[in-house]
Amino acid sequence: MTKRLQHDAAVAIAKACLDVVASCVHPSCHKDAWDEFYLIAKSGIEDYEIQVDRMQHRLHPSNN
Repeated sequence: MTKRLQHDAAVAIAKACLDVVASCVHPSCHKDAWDEFYLIAKSGIEDYEIQVDRMQHRLHPSNN
């Protein structure tokens, strides 16, 4: 996955998470909450991709 796709997915996840908790969080804290959700989502996506790469290498090892 490209960095752009990671970013787009993290933005969508952060927005969805903020939508869920927006009524429980003071409006002045929405930007901070969105930033945290974004960082968590992006990190999770990156970790997922690392695991996928590892699984692919185990399933299809090189001929060396």
